[in-house]
Amino acid sequence: MAYLLVLFSLFLGLFGLSAQAQEKDLGEVVVTATRAPVELVKLPDAVSVITRQEIDQRQVQALYQALETYPSITIKHNGWLGQWGYIRLRGGKNQDVAVLFDGIRVYDPTYPGNDFGDLWSWLDAENIEKIEIVRGPQSSLYGSNAMTGAINFFSPKGGGPFRWETKGFYGRYETKRGLANVRGSLGPLGYYVGWAGVNAGGLYKDSKFRQNTVDANFNWAPFKGGLLKSLKLDWTTRYAYGFLNYGQWDWRSFRAYNDPHAQRRQTILLTHFKMSLAPTAWWNSTLTVGYHFNRRAYKDKDDGILGFRPDGSPVTDSPREALYRGKTYPVVFLNHFRYQDWALLTCGIEYYHEKGDFYNASSWGTKEYDDDVDTTSYFANLFLLLFDEKLALNLGGRIDDHEEFGTHGTYKIGLAYFLPYGFKFRANLATGFRAPSLFNLYDPRYGNADLDPEESTGGDIGLEQTLLGEKLHWSLVWFNTHYEERIAFNYNTWRYYNSGGANTTGLEFELGFRPYPWLRLDLNYTYTEGQEGDAERLALVPYHQIGARVHFKWQKFKGNLYYKYVSRRPAYDFSHYMPDYSRVDVTGSYALYEKLEVFFRAENLFDVDYEWAKGYRAPGLAILAGIKLRSF
Repeated sequence: MAYLLVLFSLFLGLFGLSAQAQEKDLGEVVVTATRAPVELVKLPDAVSVITRQEIDQRQVQALYQALETYPSITIKHNGWLGQWGYIRLRGGKNQDVAVLFDGIRVYDPTYPGNDFGDLWSWLDAENIEKIEIVRGPQSSLYGSNAMTGAINFFSPKGGGPFRWETKGFYGRYETKRGLANVRGSLGPLGYYVGWAGVNAGGLYKDSKFRQNTVDANFNWAPFKGGLLKSLKLDWTTRYAYGFLNYGQWDWRSFRAYNDPHAQRRQTILLTHFKMSLAPTAWWNSTLTVGYHFNRRAYKDKDDGILGFRPDGSPVTDSPREALYRGKTYPVVFLNHFRYQDWALLTCGIEYYHEKGDFYNASSWGTKEYDDDVDTTSYFANLFLLLFDEKLALNLGGRIDDHEEFGTHGTYKIGLAYFLPYGFKFRANLATGFRAPSLFNLYDPRYGNADLDPEESTGGDIGLEQTLLGEKLHWSLVWFNTHYEERIAFNYNTWRYYNSGGANTTGLEFELGFRPYPWLRLDLNYTYTEGQEGDAERLALVPYHQIGARVHFKWQKFKGNLYYKYVSRRPAYDFSHYMPDYSRVDVTGSYALYEKLEVFFRAENLFDVDYEWAKGYRAPGLAILAGIKLRSF
């Protein structure tokens, strides 16, 4: 890979491309689909972008709330804020989605899926600048856990004039929330510091969730001239601490029960230091070094009888004390080479060292496992605009050298062909790879050291069109993914095992209409079917989903309506089913003054009785209201 970088640099230099490179006024730009900035309209991939404005409009609190109503995203959630939450994208499992913060993959080695776990509900959506969702296999760019897509969360960056913002609100389930942040510059130093906190009850008597999150970014361009004038240093960190009281699950009655002392305390630290340099107009290079730490402590003392099943038998508490600590040390060296406006080569090297340990004793004194693993990866992605920008090609390849499972290669081929009358035909074919986690392999109760990695082949074909001067846009996409050596849990042996193959297939339809500057309507429909293991359905995944969003503005008032329909779907045991439901959320804000705004959120407006997860209550009508004050 290093030789490739040098040869390509020399090639471009010999032909004097630095003099030929031209700046171009771009439309909406995304980076997740290629790991480099590319106009969204030119990409072959299915991409959704959630802006900071959209997050503010929804008045969302947790990450899963920001993702609702977008195509192919199925959410399992066990109640109100902080409770367990998982997603399935295009019918894949939670662990099939790569989660990125500022382009760096984030996961906890002590989670069974080596994934983002249940943090969709636990982590705060405040102080997130933008979210990019790329649907379809992305392992050639991001390696393990990217078999159905990648979700990239972008943190705020410091810089510009001094400004500040603060807000707070209160609502049902005794939910109290606050936010404050400042941003600005001190000479060449840009800074951003933000805090967000929440204190909430829940749907059960003793449900509680408390969390505080601190985000910070400092960036510095130390040189004003010379060879190093493009050098930029950037440090970003997110620290979060939370307390959760959760309910106990009962297998026999397939219900959750209030548990007064089931407690989880969790600490998360994500920190990245990035150094970027653009030696020429056609070459940009970045080196990112990070540290991710996740600590989960469970403490549940014996509360005796928690309730009674429908047959009258008692449900007794299952006391537990356990401590998990996961650490990852990512190092990412990334290079972008541009040839005029039609060729972009991105290539790099990634190194991840991951370590996990687990204690299961009343005094944390007995360590049950303590393991680590290294993965070194080499990747390249070539994006081309050919034939007067009528054809876009996206070609990617990656080699993952895993300490336990050796070398695995993945690829990606994508194309977009631009036709008359605003049509665009696009298609993608890619392979995926996921290594078993340290938990899968070495947990003394559930692990299986003989597991094989999962592999997948998937792709999509779609047609889209933009009309009426970009006021109307629609797209239709067919997707399919085939998996091999799926890792599942055997409830007879209580061990992980390779269960065999699985398949998912479906359709995504999207329609966006902006007839006036003050009105925007977005509608999507997803059909998903498939099989996993011996089951002829996908657990938790409905055949039909509809999402709709309506945004409008009238003088000083901004209103937003959100609609979600989810059809009947099986629970994880494929014996119990959750009925279909429709839910409507409404949010709005009114500017009392230029810099003072009041807002509200009405979730489940019609108080629909439904289930996200079988046996767990879902929130009824929840109204929250607050005030926001800012300096800009």
